[in-house]
Amino acid sequence: MTDEQRRRVPAEGARVRPEMPVEAAPRGRNVRKPFGTREQKLAYPDREGYHRHWFNDEPGRIARAQEAGYTQVDDDSGKPVSMTVGVARGGGALIAYLMEIPMEWYREDMAAQEAQQQELLAQIRQGRVPGGPTGADRNAQYVPRDVGITIREERR
Repeated sequence: MTDEQRRRVPAEGARVRPEMPVEAAPRGRNVRKPFGTREQKLAYPDREGYHRHWFNDEPGRIARAQEAGYTQVDDDSGKPVSMTVGVARGGGALIAYLMEIPMEWYREDMAAQEAQQQELLAQIRQGRVPGGPTGADRNAQYVPRDVGITIREERR
């Protein structure tokens, strides 16, 4: 046996850590999550027919979400699902709450947002910028006569 081969063989009685994925833990052993691995900190199981979203507990944010139709997701003990996500303005913990809305309502909301964006783009293409100059100042805006304003849209 060469020196290289001897270095690769564990010493008698040495504890060997098998190279296996965490999910493939032997029977009877708890599945563990190694520290320092990549993971989604805010991962939570989906619910069929609902869209879930984390809302930070900033003044008025949770109430506004409830006005939009979101309801809080409760854990097995009946408490709202929450997670510390940062530092609040006052220096304490910033808490986020998991909330959900029926998928039908979510799609309606997204369609309404898309319609607003398309309207804004149409106004920009025409040289009309919402909140821009009015009256005599309106004529001070530059819109190329022969070319107009073009916007390249990239969809993700």
